[in-house]
Amino acid sequence: MNTLVFVDLPTPDIEASTAFYKELFGWEINGRPQGVFHEILPGDGPTLGLWSEREQVPDPAPRAPQPRSGFQPRTYILVDGPPGEYLNRAVILGATALWEQSYWEEFDGHHASFLDPWGNQIVMWWRPAGR
Repeated sequence: MNTLVFVDLPTPDIEASTAFYKELFGWEINGRPQGVFHEILPGDGPTLGLWSEREQVPDPAPRAPQPRSGFQPRTYILVDGPPGEYLNRAVILGATALWEQSYWEEFDGHHASFLDPWGNQIVMWWRPAGR
């Protein structure tokens, strides 16, 4: 069926990234192995990970880290409250706001976005109960 099963976010500082996402979203994050690759358990099983740009596990032929430029993939996170509240917390934790909470009529939901301190774009998505 070719189903998307996992997204890994690169970071030069895996321990700081782990602390950022634990604090922001309350996720359980396991080192596998610690400091090299961290599995994120956001609730319904592993769907996200953090990987060290230095070790690049499981890549058998790691390359030198490259500076990011241009557009990056967006990772959407379904949140349990207004995205603007998460955006404010993310900025306090060191993220850069990309856009404030707004309504997307086409999909009947609210969203806001930030770049984490390591350059990964996160979009928080929320649809109020009863919709």
